[in-house]
Amino acid sequence: MDLPWRTRDLGTTPNATGAKQRLPEWKHDIPTRYFATYEALENAFRERVAGLVPRYHAGTRVFWDDFQRLYSRSGVFAPENGEAYITSNPRDCLAFGTPFQVLQGAWLSASRPNAAAPEDPGRVAKRFGLSGHLHQSIRTLSGGETVRLALAKAHLMAACAARLTVASPFSWLSLDHWHLFRELVDHYRSRGTALELFALDGEASTLAGEDRDESAAVPLHFTWRLNALQLDLGSLIDRLHDRRVWVGVAPREETLASPCLLCGDNGQGKSLVAKTLAGALAYTGEARVEGPRGARRVRLLFQDVFNQSLMRSMPQLAPRGEDDGVAAAYDAIRDVIRHRAPLAGRTLPAFGDRRHDAAPLSLLEMKILLTALRLVDHDAVLILDEPDWGLSRPDAVAFVAAVVGAAHDRGVPVILISHKPWWRNLARSVRRVSKETVSSGADGCLFRIRIDADPGGPS
Repeated sequence: MDLPWRTRDLGTTPNATGAKQRLPEWKHDIPTRYFATYEALENAFRERVAGLVPRYHAGTRVFWDDFQRLYSRSGVFAPENGEAYITSNPRDCLAFGTPFQVLQGAWLSASRPNAAAPEDPGRVAKRFGLSGHLHQSIRTLSGGETVRLALAKAHLMAACAARLTVASPFSWLSLDHWHLFRELVDHYRSRGTALELFALDGEASTLAGEDRDESAAVPLHFTWRLNALQLDLGSLIDRLHDRRVWVGVAPREETLASPCLLCGDNGQGKSLVAKTLAGALAYTGEARVEGPRGARRVRLLFQDVFNQSLMRSMPQLAPRGEDDGVAAAYDAIRDVIRHRAPLAGRTLPAFGDRRHDAAPLSLLEMKILLTALRLVDHDAVLILDEPDWGLSRPDAVAFVAAVVGAAHDRGVPVILISHKPWWRNLARSVRRVSKETVSSGADGCLFRIRIDADPGGPS
């Protein structure tokens, strides 16, 4: 019987082009299941954790059915069940509003009579680089900070867990933080606890992707101007108490070639900059972007597209479709993916074949559709935030190449945000995002974001 996963030798393995793919040595001894698609990984992960995670990818009806069954089960959250896990979207395993509350809850859950107490939550927070974020709203954490919080929670739960299961951590963790996952694994191993990793094909690859297409005509450019920016990260409670919680951004004005890569470690502010440019985050100051058609809207494809789409179907997301150019953009991206990643392409119907179909979209279909919806208005810039999330390496490389081509054909520059090295060869300009600490008396300022030219990348 064909299984949706396969256990693979964790040495060097061929990637989509036949080249050898470097996998970190410390990962060789971790039992790992590899999957070709997000849906296959999620189904297997949910089976492993006994249905504790409702299915986002199967539509609203299935999600609420799963939630109802979960709610009706008694004792499912009790520590005695011995199940510690980290979901593919780490926010899905964090139930409270701040890191302090999450870690305190995990410590209380893991503290059991007649057993050794779990480690102090403050020390665990420091180990995972969270000390400065303990009272920050989880919604304002970066993806990397969120997965580090999930790792810290799992570290505390080791005191009572009989097994740890982790889904797709390398979609969120930058290379500089892989050692934290290794430390969590060693912590569980030292207690004799079983563990297993579920990952997408090629997810942990450290190879750069293919080179950019030099046959294109005149490259597209855009100009951005960031001046006196202060990004609002305060929660509702902060506003009720008239507290300012904000992040500053160093001034920057320049013209950049597309595609432009914004790189940097976890938690440096890449996604905050993207949300600001797209108007998805409250701010003061100036964040202006001009594309080939002038100063128009900036459109953003979130890392977590299921939350962005609110689990809506294709007829709900694109009720007109063929009348407004969505179909042409969708099929243009689809056709490139079918050529570059035939395995994924076989499961991608044309827009016309799906237009009136209320069946749930796969994650790859969702990414294509949301991208197509953002290309039809010829906006100033399209931003893809961590575009590989939920995709195997071959599918991610094909998807990004297809989107860049479709966007450039429509005169829309592209910004890629990623901590992975996969896109460096594709980029025509690279900027590195970093975080600067500020003095404690800076009136609620958490840190300052800098955007600088990357020494190893094109200007």
